[in-house]
Amino acid sequence: MACPLPYPERFHAAVDYVVKPHPGAKAIEDETRLVLYALHQQATVGPCTEPKPWVWNVVESAKWQAWVQLGDMSSVEAMRLYVKLLDEEIQPDWWALKESAGKPPPIETAQQDGAAVASGGAQALVQAAAVGAWAAPYVEGARRPPPRYEHAVAELGGHMYVVGGNCGGRYLGDVWALELATLTWRPVSGVKSAPPTPQPPPQEGAALPPPPPGGLPPCAGHALVAWGTQLLCLGGHTKAKDAAAAMAVRCFDTLARAWTQLSPSAQAPTSRGSHSATLVGGRVFVFGGEDASRRPLGELHVLDPASCSWQPATTSGVPPSPRSAHTAVAFRDRFLLVFGGGSVAACYADLHALDTHTMTWSQPAVTGTAPSPRAGHAGALLGDTWYVAGGGNNASGCTDMLALDLGGLGAAPLAWAPVTTAEPRSAIASEGLSLLAAPAAGALVAFGGYNGRYHNTVQVFRPERPAAKAESIATIKVDAGPPAAPAKKAGDTDVHPPTNGKDSKAAPAAANGGLPLRAAVPAKADQKPIKLAVEPAVPELPAPSSGAGAALAAVQRDMAAAKEAAAAEIALMRRQLASAQAATSEAEKRAEAAAAEAAEEAGKVMRLEVALAECRQALARSAELEKEVERYRRLAREAEESKGKGSSVWSYISGAS
Repeated sequence: MACPLPYPERFHAAVDYVVKPHPGAKAIEDETRLVLYALHQQATVGPCTEPKPWVWNVVESAKWQAWVQLGDMSSVEAMRLYVKLLDEEIQPDWWALKESAGKPPPIETAQQDGAAVASGGAQALVQAAAVGAWAAPYVEGARRPPPRYEHAVAELGGHMYVVGGNCGGRYLGDVWALELATLTWRPVSGVKSAPPTPQPPPQEGAALPPPPPGGLPPCAGHALVAWGTQLLCLGGHTKAKDAAAAMAVRCFDTLARAWTQLSPSAQAPTSRGSHSATLVGGRVFVFGGEDASRRPLGELHVLDPASCSWQPATTSGVPPSPRSAHTAVAFRDRFLLVFGGGSVAACYADLHALDTHTMTWSQPAVTGTAPSPRAGHAGALLGDTWYVAGGGNNASGCTDMLALDLGGLGAAPLAWAPVTTAEPRSAIASEGLSLLAAPAAGALVAFGGYNGRYHNTVQVFRPERPAAKAESIATIKVDAGPPAAPAKKAGDTDVHPPTNGKDSKAAPAAANGGLPLRAAVPAKADQKPIKLAVEPAVPELPAPSSGAGAALAAVQRDMAAAKEAAAAEIALMRRQLASAQAATSEAEKRAEAAAAEAAEEAGKVMRLEVALAECRQALARSAELEKEVERYRRLAREAEESKGKGSSVWSYISGAS
């Protein structure tokens, strides 16, 4: 049964069949998949303009080589060859198999049934990339989001929503959804030909419903938080006509596909962009950013979405210095961690933690490979591991991807570890990209970024899973004493604790998670292991000292303020120098343009003089010709006259007259 759909729908159906597994489908060889990949890229993206990957990246090099060989093949021809290859060499009855398998659920159903979507998305992402390497998988959809950076993403109902961003200095106000189950892009809002907003039919006699509210103003550097079936968009840089003094809070209903402007009570923060907004314990913590004058901010604000109100945020400890373009993450629904970012003076590589129960800032001790300072990077939490990728340091893009194990937060130093290194010209080594965790697939999804080029490629990374951690069971050893008690019945889980003094002191510490159980009592050769089930406890972060710590904090704040003031003055001088250089360059350009115009006018004058000389020569030749003609006329008259005289004399002689 041949596919009855016309192009390009037939091509999209064929790609959907190749990407998603179908019962009864034949296995596709790697070489054939390589050809399909090249044809798909040629049909959806066009001729290959991507930089050549590193030689030792065999997979990406092979994909790039296959794509380049297609040259300037048209999109229609690539679609036709893709379907022809599937029809003739892979699965002639693919359309029948696809029809029998059914169609994927629409986006509204997927949003309401997140569990079903999560499993499908996991399978698609697992097949998209090998473990330990970034890969650009097949991404379906008749349309794709334009390239961008400084956008915001959030996962909701099995979809990765992409909102706004910046492309070539132009702010964007569109909303796109990537369905993780099928890796398919769909325009949602703010895009021409996007699906219309569904409206329920009015009841008989009822007034017509009000028109849908306006869309999202074009913005960049905003933050996005998933809240129920809605997306909260906080702040961001906008056009001058859309700018406001207070930070805007907008809500996007993913079911109605409509934006609404919220008006939270209490004093709202000032407008800002490049900040972070993190949902911790049912509240949204907004930190840092930069104002309309691009001055870095170090404030912390708390928004309660349930009551739609701003709450005061009074903290203790040493907070992070003012910064923007950092990354933040919530851990155990209690801690807020902030890493990196930048200000006018420099980029940072420090790590800060806020205990939202005690509202205390601290700097956890870290070990391992120290990350380089960076801003504009992205981070995502997968399990207990915080992955950080991309960013820049005012000199170049950061190619390394790092992982921070947060499992020991508050109890032991946190360890940084390198994960992989991206190619310098790839979308991962860029600023303003986004990173989203897909826990069901154990994968990370990256999108967008800028590193001299704007990107809109979807990248997938599957980190190596660490060895399965032991359950919360600790082993202690006790002195061999009296005979063991009688065995307990099945289902009995009590374990008699030791009764000596040391063990009785160690037990409370073990129960509270204060010390590792195996270190509570010295081991002896004749001791026997006993396993105890211990509930994982959330450790308290150490509180900073009050005396010297406060003085040190004050000194650090003064130094930071002085540094920021000096940096602001330097930045002002740099801006003035840049303005002067720009004015000089503009004057030089105007002088060059004037010189070029003068040279062009001189050329015109020269050409006119040459034409005038030619005209004069022609006129002189005309005068000479006129004289020559006049001479010939005179000779002709003389000849006529002489002929007339000769005839009269002959007549006289002959007597004719």
